[in-house]
Amino acid sequence: MRGRPFSQERRRWRLYLVLPFLLLTAMSVHAVGDTELLPTPAGSWNLPIEQAGRLPAAEGSIEIRGRGVLTFDPSEIAALRSDVFRPGHFSVFDILVHLADSGEIDLEFAFDPEQETHVITSLNGLEGWWFDAHYEGGSFDRTVVRMDLFPVKDGMSIVLYLEDPERLAAIEEHFRDEIRRQGTSGEGMVIPRVTLRSVTSERVFEDVSVTPHGARADVFQPGTVTMLDVLLSLGEQGALERLAVEWRDEADDAETIDGYFVVAITSGDFAPEAAGTCVLIHQVGGQIIDPYLAPHTHTMSHIHLTAGLEVLIAPESVVWLWTCL
Repeated sequence: MRGRPFSQERRRWRLYLVLPFLLLTAMSVHAVGDTELLPTPAGSWNLPIEQAGRLPAAEGSIEIRGRGVLTFDPSEIAALRSDVFRPGHFSVFDILVHLADSGEIDLEFAFDPEQETHVITSLNGLEGWWFDAHYEGGSFDRTVVRMDLFPVKDGMSIVLYLEDPERLAAIEEHFRDEIRRQGTSGEGMVIPRVTLRSVTSERVFEDVSVTPHGARADVFQPGTVTMLDVLLSLGEQGALERLAVEWRDEADDAETIDGYFVVAITSGDFAPEAAGTCVLIHQVGGQIIDPYLAPHTHTMSHIHLTAGLEVLIAPESVVWLWTCL
């Protein structure tokens, strides 16, 4: 792993510095747990207190464009990806399988090892489906997360639609590129580029080895790597001096958050100050998928995937952006 200081490279991320404020102005977070400061006094970069989010329990709904809104009972759904999810948790894709088993939709699908995900080959006789999803308190954000790895929580919104063929092809090729990269890195995950960015500074690390830390052992099986593991691994490798991670249960506009938020970080000269409500938000990227990403319109990423809930396979790049109200 090699780090290098501030760069003038901005590209689309200029937009990320402005758009998040649209949501923060209408939101206030409460039911905040203790902030965990890392490393611990013993020098560990593992979170010392294991938090547990709530299992999905309330009746949920999913919109399938052209079919309408369908409801589901979480207690009746099991995860196809039992290699990833612990019992009681499941993905957006699992809802579709359940609806098909119940006779409400006609679904054909297969597991594609070249993408390492389940893909829809036909839904109600049509091809070319993709999805978007967000948790309570936000809006859709054009996700590029694998459908069978997007965890379901109570109160979330999900929509399936016929995607633009060019964008869908880019998403699928992005997934294949990750699997090719995974195959060349040997054991473990190596991310070619990890960026920490604020309004005034930037730090870039190259060839970052990432290992699992089990921060969300309540949701995922042992060995699952998440976005939060990127920062925890940087800490273990001496690239970070300080990290503050906060568990939040809910907010005024969201009854179910149950996620970790990074609220402070120090890495060499990268030590952004908190001016109001501040967090690090994150984005997986890469040469293939970057042109098809939409800038996040949120700061408090509970409306999407908090870092501990976004499963990583082998991304080309990860950007962490410090942003404040």
